[in-house]
Amino acid sequence: MPNQRHLLTQLGLSETEASIYLTLLAYGSLTAQDVLTRIGGKRPTVYYAIRQLASRGLVRNVASHGVRRFQAAPPDALVSLLGIKRNEIDALATELTNELPSFRVATGTSLKPIVTFVEGVAAMKQAVMETLYIRSRHIDIITPKDNFFWQVGQDFSQAYIDERVRRKITTRNLWEEPLKPEILVKSYHGLSQIRILPKKIHGTFKTTVFIFDQTVMYISSIDSANILRVDSEEHAGLMRALFEGLWNQGSEMEKRMK
Repeated sequence: MPNQRHLLTQLGLSETEASIYLTLLAYGSLTAQDVLTRIGGKRPTVYYAIRQLASRGLVRNVASHGVRRFQAAPPDALVSLLGIKRNEIDALATELTNELPSFRVATGTSLKPIVTFVEGVAAMKQAVMETLYIRSRHIDIITPKDNFFWQVGQDFSQAYIDERVRRKITTRNLWEEPLKPEILVKSYHGLSQIRILPKKIHGTFKTTVFIFDQTVMYISSIDSANILRVDSEEHAGLMRALFEGLWNQGSEMEKRMK
């Protein structure tokens, strides 16, 4: 029960709403007074919570002998709350991302480079996931053969790519060599272009490079376990120019993503 209550509050229900929903699941249809008797609390608070649950589709009105009763919707209805919560987070992330330039101007740091450094695999994962909220919705990527994304495990890499696809973020990828067929990522859905780096630089680096917005992110191997992030229009411009040079020298992949 404590775990169920925690999950419900994580989905956005108040403590009172969670108590009502769990009570209705346990006892079936109840009148508002029955609910109040079982969970306690103030009448206005409980009645308001019932209306809120009904508006979310988690509580239904049923009639029995002319008496108004309430019944919990099946637990599967809780899944719909994930979609609502995700949409709210997406909207907030978009609004915040669009407003970042005004924050920088307000703090007087719009033209000053900002360098940040994180260490440890968990912090690296978090920093990578933050690239899902970029303004431009495009990332240029340079990836060595043995890189953080394959070292950290396919579950994280696939989850990141799936979310990137869902958000329709496009990429241009410069790989050291084509992926083996058995680990070929097939979920890019036409959002990514892939070329192979010139052979003369194969085996010369271990760091993955992300270029997006006015930012360059250097993602080390898992052995070093760190990310260096540089927020600078000039530095990002330089790295984009270098990327374009490598992109023009890169060769097309024989096997394309489908």
